[in-house]
Amino acid sequence: MIQIGQLGQLLAKVVSSGVRQPVGYWGDVIEEMYSMLRYAWMPSVVAIGGFVLVMSNYAYALVTLVGAQSRVSTYLVMAIAREIAPFCTGMAVAGVLGTALTADLGARRVREELDALEVLGINVVRSIVLPRVVSITFLALGLVIVGLLIGLGAGLVAASVLNNTSVGTFMANFLAIMTTAELVGVVVKTLLTGLFIGIVCAQKGLATSGGPEGVGRAVNQSVVICFIAVFIINFCVNAVTLGLSPEMMVNR
Repeated sequence: MIQIGQLGQLLAKVVSSGVRQPVGYWGDVIEEMYSMLRYAWMPSVVAIGGFVLVMSNYAYALVTLVGAQSRVSTYLVMAIAREIAPFCTGMAVAGVLGTALTADLGARRVREELDALEVLGINVVRSIVLPRVVSITFLALGLVIVGLLIGLGAGLVAASVLNNTSVGTFMANFLAIMTTAELVGVVVKTLLTGLFIGIVCAQKGLATSGGPEGVGRAVNQSVVICFIAVFIINFCVNAVTLGLSPEMMVNR
C-alpha cells in the first residue's frame, strides 16, 4: 500500500507539473525519445515481426482445413491489434527503457546527485522525471504503430508469398474487420502501458537505497512489476473495449 501511494504521489506530481507548465521540457522530451529509440526499436521490430510471421503460418494452416484461406487476415486483426503489437511493445519498452530509467535514477540517488540537485533548488521531478516519463509514453505509442504496420506486412508475406492468398483478398478482409474502436483501444492501451512503465520505473529509481546492490534490486523489481502490469492493462482495456463495442466480436 505504501508503494502504491508513492506511485500515486509521483504520478500526481508529474501530471501537475506537465499540465500547469506545459512548456520548457519538450526539448528534453524529444532528445530523450531519440536516445531511447536507438535501443528500443530493434527488440520491438524483431518481437512483433517474428511472432506474427510464425502465427500467420499456423493460422493459415488452420483456416485451410475448413477452406477459408482468405479469412486469415480476420484472425490477424484480433491477434496483432488486440494482443501482439501492444504486448510486445510493452515488454520491449519495460525491458529496455524501463530498466535503463530505473538504473539511471537509482545510480544518481546512491551517488547523492539527486540530493545535490534538490539542495540547489532544482525540481528533480520536472527536470529529470517528467521528460523521461513523457518520452516513454509517446515512444511506446510510436512503436506500437510501427509494430502494427510490421505485423500487417509479416502477415501479408505469410499469406500471399509463403501461401496462396491474394493481396487484394487479404487487405479487403483486414480492412473490413478493422474498426475505429479497435484502433482507439490500441492507442489507449499503449498510452496507459507507457505511462505506467515510466512512473513505476522512475519511482523505483528515486527510492533506491543500499548502493549498487540496491540499484540492482530496484531494476529487478521494476521490470517484474511492469511485465505483470502489461498483462493486466491489456486484459482490462480489451474487456472494456469489447464491452463498449460488441461489433468488434463480429467476424465480417
